[in-house]
Amino acid sequence: MKKIGILVKKEIMEILRDKKTLIIMVVVPVLLYPLIIIAMTVGMSMMMQAQEEKTYTIGYRSQDQEYVLPLEEIYGKNQEELECKLDFQGVPESDEETAREEADVWLSFSKESDGVHIKADYHSTNQDSSYAEGALNDIVDLYSEKLLAENLEAQGLSENFLHPVTYEASDSATMSETVGMSMGGAIGMLLITMILMGAFYPAVDITTGEKERGTLETLLTLPVTNFQMIMSKYIAVSLFACVTAVISLISLSGVVFFMMSGMMKELAGEMGQISVAGYLGCIPVLLAAMITTTMLITAICMCFCIFAKSTKEANNYITPVMLVVMFASMAGMIPTVELNYKLALVPLVNVSLLIKQVLSQQLDLALAGITIVVNMAYGVIVIWILAKMYDSEDILFSDGFRSFRIFQKRSDIKKGTVPATGDLLICMVVILLAMIYIGGMIGSYDVFAGTVFNQIFIFATPVLVTWYMKSDQPRLFSIHRPKFKAVAGSVIFYIGMFSFILIVSTILSQIFTESTQNVAATFEEIMKQPFALIILVVAVMPAIGEELLFRGLLLGSLRAKYRVGLSIVISSVVFGFFHMSLVKLIPTTLLGVCFAVVVTKGGSIFLSMLLHFTNNLISVLSMKYPEKTGELFPFMMKESFSEAEIVVLVVVAVVCTTVGYWILRGNGQTMTDNNEGTE
Repeated sequence: MKKIGILVKKEIMEILRDKKTLIIMVVVPVLLYPLIIIAMTVGMSMMMQAQEEKTYTIGYRSQDQEYVLPLEEIYGKNQEELECKLDFQGVPESDEETAREEADVWLSFSKESDGVHIKADYHSTNQDSSYAEGALNDIVDLYSEKLLAENLEAQGLSENFLHPVTYEASDSATMSETVGMSMGGAIGMLLITMILMGAFYPAVDITTGEKERGTLETLLTLPVTNFQMIMSKYIAVSLFACVTAVISLISLSGVVFFMMSGMMKELAGEMGQISVAGYLGCIPVLLAAMITTTMLITAICMCFCIFAKSTKEANNYITPVMLVVMFASMAGMIPTVELNYKLALVPLVNVSLLIKQVLSQQLDLALAGITIVVNMAYGVIVIWILAKMYDSEDILFSDGFRSFRIFQKRSDIKKGTVPATGDLLICMVVILLAMIYIGGMIGSYDVFAGTVFNQIFIFATPVLVTWYMKSDQPRLFSIHRPKFKAVAGSVIFYIGMFSFILIVSTILSQIFTESTQNVAATFEEIMKQPFALIILVVAVMPAIGEELLFRGLLLGSLRAKYRVGLSIVISSVVFGFFHMSLVKLIPTTLLGVCFAVVVTKGGSIFLSMLLHFTNNLISVLSMKYPEKTGELFPFMMKESFSEAEIVVLVVVAVVCTTVGYWILRGNGQTMTDNNEGTE
């Protein structure tokens, strides 16, 4: 900790030397934000004042003067309330064409049996014309009310004749709740955006900046571990992000109170209903949420910056991150979206909704606790990934995402080339977009046909990419005949992992019921096909195509550069996300870990293909023949487990995964390590 403390001081001094960072951290929040808000307020005030002072022309035919006189009379009596200057100009019919073009609104009248029909011709895209039409609409409404009152009085009736039933609504929400609900979403978005802006520039300077300055190599020679070095950088950036967010909030709060000072007398009664003590009690929750959010955003920014060779390149990498973070922070601005046990698991979205909940004084401590713990957990995971990246010189000193070898001419590519990080990124993005747009479009007409397209595209991509790049396909895909010992160990290991995944899936299906129903509805359409086609598309094709993509192209390429543990985690997480289901994300990721371990330790992709086929076949049988499957495998068809059953499944999971891993580890056919990868 002493070494980390010294390194933190060093990193803070480095950041403080950069005037650009200080400008972003202090000058922008203190000066720019207030100037922007004040300028917008003054500009809007000047525009409204100019609209009120301007005189708008209302044109009509001279012969319609009798219809216009009552409107002019109403306008004269209510001019102060309408806050609009109107000039009614009657013109002869011969000058009507020219007058129509010059007038902001043109009035036409026609006598009907039960009254007068007034038609106003205006141009909605013209601000003056639209403003004048709005004022005229109010005048006509007042005139109509006046005539109605006179007619009722003439008939000896009161207004109760038109309104025999009265309705009154009493709002039980306090002023604090109302203000918090209306402003909480915007404040949450501002807070998260400020944290992002505070972390962005220091993260770029402290990672990519050192590469440009050539000081990173010197740091690596210091008598400190890579973990101590990266933690010092991480702590320094997090501190600056928090300070920027706090300064920004104080600056914005000051501007808001200054602007409201002139309205305090009018709002004194309503402002008195706001409970300040209620907000003070929530400060610890908001502080914890801000700290965990800063942890997560800082780690994400540094993870992307580490790949860049220059600050310009780092800015390009961070831009999509900024868009995603800002989009997630806007969740609190959607009126119908509220924090619940599902959304509490979604990072950044949960913080935005929590801030809205706190400011509306409807704090749920259980949801707040889940939100804080979840964001902290995500932050720790990303920090761990960041630390692993700093342990890898291949990442620190590689070309990063710029190494797109797939765009080179095939004649210029060396035989045995392994796809680089940039190539993998391009492949995964293309496949994902094809599944969403082309597969989704086909699936909107025929779910089964859309699934077939996706599986064919997933199979073809790794085969074509590795052929084009002249990769050693048998080695990259681990195409080797497995030993019997490896097969036995793989099956035992899968049984253990499947038992654990079964517990997780059952819990998640109860939490994400809607997502579970959507998945079931999709498979219902597929289950209408002949059984042989279902097995082919749902079990055989994914077992081949998805294994070639995720455990072949992705895992094999990552292992050629990075450590096996990091490669397994990345490939498994991508595998989970590609299934595009909230309820299946964690179980599928764990299943990906199972398959990746089997391939790396068993030395053959045929092992993961066998397990993948078996897993999908069991799923098909459970949906196609639920009763028979329930008789053979009662644990699979249960919606919930008792405590005793959970204990049994956990014991099976621990024993089988341990035994299976031990057998696989002693198989003697493990894949070669990353340093033997071919460029």
